[in-house]
Amino acid sequence: MQALTALDLMLSPETLQKAWPITKKYRPKNCNTHLLSRLDDQPPSTLNKEKMEKFRPEMRKYYYDSSKYKTYLEQLGIQYPTVKK
Repeated sequence: MQALTALDLMLSPETLQKAWPITKKYRPKNCNTHLLSRLDDQPPSTLNKEKMEKFRPEMRKYYYDSSKYKTYLEQLGIQYPTVKK
């Protein structure tokens, strides 16, 4: 749930602007928070370059092909819902 909330805040500047007053109101006065990244920071895409080059060919068979399948689950051969009676 926290991850989805963080995603909502990152993807919606309006939601973030609405959240700031609430955050400031309920945050302890002695709380010193610092941003871990700046808005212009780019992801370290070279961090795992060797691993990605090694495993990307194997991963390709799991890429979703919307021209052949309605859903990704259908492509994987998974019947949904999977609940058994």
